[in-house]
Amino acid sequence: MAPHLFAKPLLWLLLFIITGFGGYYYQLPYIYSIPLGLFSMYNAILESFVSLSFLTPGRPKPSFEAKGWQQHEFNFDSRVVNTIAHWKETPAPLLVLVHGWRASSASVSDRGQWFTERGWHVLMIELPSHGSSETTPVWSAYKSMQAVEYVCRNLEQIVESDMIESSMYYGHSMGGFVGLRLLNQPGLHIGGQRFIGLILESPMTMYSPILEEISTALRIPSSIKGTYRRRLIQRFNASITPRTNFHSMEEFDLPLWGGPSIPVLCIQADPDQRLGMEHYDRLLSTYKQRGESELLTAHRVKGLTHTGAKIHSERNQLIAEWLSNRG
Repeated sequence: MAPHLFAKPLLWLLLFIITGFGGYYYQLPYIYSIPLGLFSMYNAILESFVSLSFLTPGRPKPSFEAKGWQQHEFNFDSRVVNTIAHWKETPAPLLVLVHGWRASSASVSDRGQWFTERGWHVLMIELPSHGSSETTPVWSAYKSMQAVEYVCRNLEQIVESDMIESSMYYGHSMGGFVGLRLLNQPGLHIGGQRFIGLILESPMTMYSPILEEISTALRIPSSIKGTYRRRLIQRFNASITPRTNFHSMEEFDLPLWGGPSIPVLCIQADPDQRLGMEHYDRLLSTYKQRGESELLTAHRVKGLTHTGAKIHSERNQLIAEWLSNRG
């Protein structure tokens, strides 16, 4: 946990201590010292809950290394974003592949290799604080989306645009959540063109259930949850450069979070022992409510696990069929 995350609760705690000593040594009237002390302690506790809600990925997992794969580094927000790529010698379609929470390029390398064997360029991007990418003080999916967006918009640093015939995004779990927002960014181009498809594997589509897990684990009283959420959003907005302007937690869930109007394939672990099925259901309902069900092809795959499914023949077959049907 980044130390500066606790600056606000520590300041409120300091004010509480100063109020206590001031009331004792200078005999401040209780009518002033007690309300100020209670107010300071309340804010110290509340801001501590907010600080603890910013989860960190922990110790990074190793990056993928293999013959024919190259490491490229991009500098985003003064920190390194690591990528691992496999380039063909002639023009080919490009797959941008992004792993999930507390994973790395090694976690999804089999998907990348499957595409390279079928003639694709593959670019695996490691999210901030994951793999060999540098640690960011305050981690968030939105900031990670900005890092991936930066790589996409600056891909000409490592490959000529005329080498890319078309581009597609593949996101696993948190990588899918990032992609749902990323592909909605205005004017987003990679290799001089827009993404033409999105593949999601057991995607996260809402932050609200994750926040509820955090709130339950921290045992945040229901009486202060409203204020806690408002403070959390304020702290989040302040952590992003340029400063964002989110107002409610609903903005971190589909449909407000994103969801591009392009062909989408979703391969869903069934059951999903990490996220459950509500994220999958929200994806389906979002495209249905928007009248875009025809853009979404979704499969619930028995035996596919949320994590650890590096090789899965049925998943690969479904991807191959979807790509074939798209011409």
